[in-house]
Amino acid sequence: MNPTQGGWLILVTIGVAMVLAIMHLPESWPQWLGWIRPAWIPLVIFYWVMELPHRLGLTSAWIVGLCVDVLYADPLGLNGFLLAAITYFAWRFYERLRMYSVAQQCSVVFLLIMASESVRMMVQDLVWDRGWTWAVIIPALTSTLLWPFVYLVLHRLQVQVRVE
Repeated sequence: MNPTQGGWLILVTIGVAMVLAIMHLPESWPQWLGWIRPAWIPLVIFYWVMELPHRLGLTSAWIVGLCVDVLYADPLGLNGFLLAAITYFAWRFYERLRMYSVAQQCSVVFLLIMASESVRMMVQDLVWDRGWTWAVIIPALTSTLLWPFVYLVLHRLQVQVRVE
């Protein structure tokens, strides 16, 4: 078994998630659609850690998080911490998470994204005095609704490329 087999797919999916996270919508679309953007990067990280915990670890998640800090212009280390926390949770409970149905995984995704976005909003409130809003729920809801689709697409890619 080649240990690097399929590693490029993990990097590509994380890269695509980063592009989707910062992509602007066309100007002809309503502006409110920008508010319902899901948390693409945590979804992809959660999937790969849940399915292949030996391929993606805390250090990798931290490095991806530092890149996300640069993309979002967030305080350095914020997204690294959040992605590392999601990675730790998925790594700690990956056997149990794999046995859950997709609906149960959706509830776990909702709680993880909700906690992550709440911490992000608290830190941004402390650093930039942006204030607290209920908009923290929207990425958690959209990520929860998209989780079955993300799971299906990434699982099919994993099987086709034979990522082990």
